Amino acid sequence: MKSLELTTVARRLWPTRALVLLLAIGFFDLIVTAVLHANGMITELNPLMKPLLEQGEWLFAIVKSFTLIVAWIAMASYAKQNLEFVRKVCLAGSGVYVLLWCGWFFLA
Repeated sequence: MKSLELTTVARRLWPTRALVLLLAIGFFDLIVTAVLHANGMITELNPLMKPLLEQGEWLFAIVKSFTLIVAWIAMASYAKQNLEFVRKVCLAGSGVYVLLWCGWFFLA
């Protein structure tokens, strides 16, 4: 009985592996960006996040974490109505995220 309850809770929190992938990429980006910036190895190219990172890595990490958590809550909630849409959006978002990150990281 408890196993079924845990599975149900887990499915509500993580309705699709694509959402896990998107959030993993987001948090990986957060960590890598903060560490590299703290060591003076990069500057932030994202015009929305650059002012936050220039104020400090902790502020950047808090704001970026907040946006990722809000996105997770919104997508997990909407997945109850349209799971396939959430899956596709998360996969597309993951692809775009990686392309942008690689483009900024390797071409800048």
